[in-house]
Amino acid sequence: MKEWITIAEASVLVGRHRSRIYAWIDQGRLATRVNAHGVTEILAKAVRRIESEVKRGRPRGTPNRR
Repeated sequence: MKEWITIAEASVLVGRHRSRIYAWIDQGRLATRVNAHGVTEILAKAVRRIESEVKRGRPRGTPNRR
């Protein structure tokens, strides 16, 4: 696997929407770089690490839409 991956590749890797990847970048949880073609890339191992730390779903005690 590549060390640096694009936002789209990261979203496929962890099964999350691209907006979630961008949110992690905005929160400072993922470091980025811009390659020679102007494409933003992130470390693949960092994405996998964060995905394992973050729980999915609604927080406990949050009511549903009823």
